[in-house]
Amino acid sequence: MKRGDTVIIVSGDLGKPRPAVIVQADELGDASTTILICPISSDITDNLPIRPTVDPAASNGLRIRSQVMTDKMLALRRDRIKQIIGKLDDDTTNKLDRALLIVLGLAR
Repeated sequence: MKRGDTVIIVSGDLGKPRPAVIVQADELGDASTTILICPISSDITDNLPIRPTVDPAASNGLRIRSQVMTDKMLALRRDRIKQIIGKLDDDTTNKLDRALLIVLGLAR
């Protein structure tokens, strides 16, 4: 699993599978038991720049226009990640990076 990979996760004991994107740096490797992800939602919120929009494509594995919920980032146990379905393109990854800077208070 690499940063920018789109994956299917199960976040709760009875939670339904949903897409997410890995946002953890690749340099952290596989040593930790958790991995930082941002859930992906098909419930589009207009005019919210901290939620980059992702159009569906074979390369990202998404079937419907969606948004990355950077404001709902979480550390998820690795065993809750069920499969890799694709990868975000460079343009979307850049938008995601900018949104994360805002959410984490690192944009100055």
